[in-house]
Amino acid sequence: LLTLCVCPLVGADCMLLTFEGRSMLIDVGDRTTAAQVAAFLEEIGVDRVDYVFNTHPHADHVGGIFKLIERGFPIGAFITVFDHDYYENRQVVIQREAIAAVETAGIPVLDLRSGDTIPFGSASVTVLRVPDDRIIRQMNCNDQSGVLLIRFGDCSILLTGDIEGRSQAVLTELYDLKADILKYPHHGMSYVLDEFLSEVDPELTFITHGSANSKRASSQLKKEGYTWFTYASWGIMIFRTDGTRWTIEQRFTDSIWKHAVKTYHLNSDAVRTWLSQP
Repeated sequence: LLTLCVCPLVGADCMLLTFEGRSMLIDVGDRTTAAQVAAFLEEIGVDRVDYVFNTHPHADHVGGIFKLIERGFPIGAFITVFDHDYYENRQVVIQREAIAAVETAGIPVLDLRSGDTIPFGSASVTVLRVPDDRIIRQMNCNDQSGVLLIRFGDCSILLTGDIEGRSQAVLTELYDLKADILKYPHHGMSYVLDEFLSEVDPELTFITHGSANSKRASSQLKKEGYTWFTYASWGIMIFRTDGTRWTIEQRFTDSIWKHAVKTYHLNSDAVRTWLSQP
């Protein structure tokens, strides 16, 4: 089975894709979530990965790489879609620091561009990104995130990093984005373009934040008639497919539920409704 496990972080992203003996971390959380990421990997029984794919060089997506390297966690290659010396607003230098740490550890760096594929057995893993000739000054680091379109058989999932409106418009124009499952961009902290959501037309959407900041995302999904959505921060999510259908599991504990409802002001009835679904 092709399997995607989503680490239950708040305010950061970390996912693990496995299939036919291959494994890839998609983002690695930030420096403060290193212990959670380590526990996540231990729980699902992973002690090495072939790739770490970084969607974009923001601390909440790549900051965890330093702790992984410090612990000696085996990584086959680090994949980036950004220039090695990329910086934002003359302040953010984490890309340079991450590349330096990876190279010092002897981990190969793979530079990919839009349309490139990542070898993953009989599954198709395609990198989608705003092409260099379509990037404009107003497109920030989030807008330039690397998106992964994963297809196996008749099943597909779209992992969107933190893409915002400008890049959503370009990607909708250039690519077939249809997917069964959508990772809502940017932790659900802002609306996505209606045409982007319509192009993907997901059967289920998950949001990797699960805080009061992501209420706008859930309200948009409800308004547009997409009733199947959930927060990854409620507990480890596991998506599995044999190429014909998806099964979805969420390892949800009572303590996580209480924490989510109290801390992030989530609707407890909505949480219980999700948990009662097959």
